[in-house]
Amino acid sequence: MKPLKLALFLCVSLLTISSMGAATPARAWTQMPTGAPAIPPAGFLGFCAKHLPECLTRSQEATTIELTDERLRALEAVQTTINASITPRLDPAHVWDYSTDGTGDCNKFALTKRRDLLAEGFPRGAVLLATATTERGEGHLVLVVRTDRGDLVLDNRVQHVVDWSALPYHWVSVQSQQSPVRWVSILSQPIATADASRVIGSPVVQAR
Repeated sequence: MKPLKLALFLCVSLLTISSMGAATPARAWTQMPTGAPAIPPAGFLGFCAKHLPECLTRSQEATTIELTDERLRALEAVQTTINASITPRLDPAHVWDYSTDGTGDCNKFALTKRRDLLAEGFPRGAVLLATATTERGEGHLVLVVRTDRGDLVLDNRVQHVVDWSALPYHWVSVQSQQSPVRWVSILSQPIATADASRVIGSPVVQAR
């Protein structure tokens, strides 16, 4: 092949490869859109009555963290450790508190993950509790970490940390970044139940 034809061929090939890459962009990370103030969940008020210092602290820290590889590993470690250390057990009263006997529902998973991440130095304003309704119509509590690559969820129903928009939930409310005692509504996207089996798969636990 002549040098000119070879050069043209290489240019066309590179342009083709580039266009193919542009047609399949990387996953877009997103943040939860929030709206009007919301009434704090009753379980949260009960939790604050027992652990008042954890609820009176105003957040003065950065509310969005840079998601470095080290921080992502820390999130995954807490997610994996807590999911494995608490045995699921239904709580008809849905009391929000830390597990004292190694068992609990989603509330205990989320609260324990929050406590551990704060102990590791994650800023309080970026580690938020959030309520949702699952694809099965059940109330659910998870932990949300606000990062520069979107809001990531630590959920006892799944194995890994995931982007909030990947979960088949109807989102209800989330803690305000300015103060842990204030909650705001989540302008939730329509629930995508068709994606539930793909995202949730075989749940890590069944207890809510």
